[in-house]
Amino acid sequence: MKPLCLVPILIALVIVAGCAGVPSPGSTQTPLTLNQQAQFANNNYAFTTGINDIKIQNNQTIIVTITVENTGTNGMTLSVYPSLIDPIGQSFPGAAIFFSQIYPNHQSTQKGTIYIPPGELEHLTQGSTLDVKFQGTSPIPFETMWSVDLSHLPS
Repeated sequence: MKPLCLVPILIALVIVAGCAGVPSPGSTQTPLTLNQQAQFANNNYAFTTGINDIKIQNNQTIIVTITVENTGTNGMTLSVYPSLIDPIGQSFPGAAIFFSQIYPNHQSTQKGTIYIPPGELEHLTQGSTLDVKFQGTSPIPFETMWSVDLSHLPS
């Protein structure tokens, strides 16, 4: 192989390695507990978010209730992408949750679902995380994680 052909491959490897190793600009490093809220801000876009409730339905569907409060000066819409990640890193992505226009100083609460395949629920114990990505009117996506133990959910 010619060395010139290796350049695009090396560039692709550097990009992939960089994406895997660096958290997104809006991410929090340490997982939050379920009673904690995450705060994000970028220019005139700012919001606070928290997990209101997590329920298990039919031993295979996780219902997540999330509240977003717009603390910025511009109205915003958000698409929220939750995923449950077990202690060994297996991810179970959920359906997107859409928050339509949230005006400044207002909040919105929505529910989303995450389907867990049969036999996997017992692995979502201590050490699991709920990873949530937020993409909205701000050009930068935000991300945070909450520690979750589905065998001991708060009541």
